[in-house]
Amino acid sequence: MQTIKFEYLPDPIIHPKTKQPDIIYRPKVTMRLAFKHNLCKYSIVALVDTGADRNLFPAYWGELVGIKIKTGDKHEIMGIGDFKIEGYGHDVKLYLNNVSITTKVYFSYKHQVPLLGRIGFFDKFKRVIFNEKEKYMEVEKLQ
Repeated sequence: MQTIKFEYLPDPIIHPKTKQPDIIYRPKVTMRLAFKHNLCKYSIVALVDTGADRNLFPAYWGELVGIKIKTGDKHEIMGIGDFKIEGYGHDVKLYLNNVSITTKVYFSYKHQVPLLGRIGFFDKFKRVIFNEKEKYMEVEKLQ
C-alpha cells in the first residue's frame, strides 16, 4: 500500500470582512508533469478541488512538455456561475513524490490555477482523506 501525505499550503488572501491580509491553508499537491518522454523540469503546485469534475491546468504547463494543446479532446468546462471555458484533454503522467499516475488533464488558455478533480485524480486512489484540523491530505494509491 502506497500512502502519501501532503501538508496544506498557505495562501495569502484579503479577508472578506476585515479587508486585512490573512492566510488560508489549502490542500495542494506538488508534482511533476510528463507527456510521452518529456518530463517538465519545473514542479507544479495544484489545488486539490473536491468540486472540480476533472483535472484542469493552464495551457502553458502542457506546452512546456511539448503538448500541442488544441489537438486534444475539446471539452466545454463549466465553472462557478455557469462560466464556460474550452479545455483540451491529453493523457499525461503525474509524479507525486514516489507515486506516478497516468491520467487525463484538460488544458485551457483561459484558466490560471492547476486543479486536480474527481475524475482523473480522486478516482486514481483507494482513499482520499482531508484532515482540516491538522491541515493535511492523505491519499492511498490503488494497487
